[in-house]
Amino acid sequence: MKSKILALIIALTLTILSLCSCDFLFGTVAEDGDVTVVVEESSGTYSVFEVSLENVENKDEGGKGILEYLSQRKDGLYVKMEDGGYGAFVTEIGTLKNNTDGKYIIVYTSVQGDSYEGAPAFEYEGKTLYQSGVGLSSMSIEEGTVILFKLEAYAY
Repeated sequence: MKSKILALIIALTLTILSLCSCDFLFGTVAEDGDVTVVVEESSGTYSVFEVSLENVENKDEGGKGILEYLSQRKDGLYVKMEDGGYGAFVTEIGTLKNNTDGKYIIVYTSVQGDSYEGAPAFEYEGKTLYQSGVGLSSMSIEEGTVILFKLEAYAY
């Protein structure tokens, strides 16, 4: 009897999961709209790139797809990424490199739902940016999203 109940529970769970959106694994990505990617080259100096989502081929990969698109544009942004256990992560972007004097590339996003709870926020151009709690491939991208990369030492 217990095995029949367990089989029923597993079947129901699989049915529910197949009907649900996979937003708990991957963020939602808008089909169109503009996104801003910002790289803090030095304190207070920024490189800013505007991206129209209509031009991004693999937008289902969130921030990773946007960075791949930017790296191929004429005004291309230099980006070096690696795939890890939690998806893609940036090891170099613009002039920033991981582990420079004990500092690492930190990703901020304007999408509060992707934030790392308890991490400090950052103000940029009147928008609150939150330290991302998800990997690049899992980032939610909405119309007007701002993604910012900067070097920081881990403070916690």
